[in-house]
Amino acid sequence: MTRSSSTPAPRRVGRPPGPTQHGAASRERILDAAAAVFARLGYDKARMDDVVEASGMTKGSVYFHFTSKESLAVAVLTEKHAHWLDQVRARLAATPSGTERLEALLPAMVGLHRDDPYAWAVARLTQNLSELPATRPLAAELTRRWIDDVADLVRDALPVDPTVDPVEVATLLVGAFDGLKATVQVLTDDPDTAARQLESGGALLMRMLRAVIAPS
Repeated sequence: MTRSSSTPAPRRVGRPPGPTQHGAASRERILDAAAAVFARLGYDKARMDDVVEASGMTKGSVYFHFTSKESLAVAVLTEKHAHWLDQVRARLAATPSGTERLEALLPAMVGLHRDDPYAWAVARLTQNLSELPATRPLAAELTRRWIDDVADLVRDALPVDPTVDPVEVATLLVGAFDGLKATVQVLTDDPDTAARQLESGGALLMRMLRAVIAPS
């Protein structure tokens, strides 16, 4: 990619983590529990009590770090999105740039969703928070950041062609994959089934992408 391989430090939301390792570990435990809850229930149906139960911590401990569901959701989205981008970049780093790296993108994304259950929370929370006036700018910013990364891959892979806009290709690819994830989550609650459907759908998207990369 032409952009820096490091993701800007995520914006901290809620109370700052405690000065001890225990405080930081507690905050991370809450974020992981919340990511799983938001991925399963969505923002609207999720309750702070669900996060408290999933984290195994006391209500006071959870509210010490995050005073509202919105602040918790923003923290989950910001930090998990940054982690997700770093993981995708790491999986692509060993692949030569150009067409090979672009072709490795979808398998890397599918593999990450298979290996990291929290990855499912990113797209769902992005959509949920984009519907709230206070958090829509953040959702748009993170989506643009992801599209820009994919557009860089497209630029590296495609010959100069004035009829192909890398940003449009990237927007279509990101939208198609996020739409596939949303559809899979509607169709099944079983993680293994969801992973298989995402893998088969990702393979079909890859065939469509190859038609753009190397049209016959």
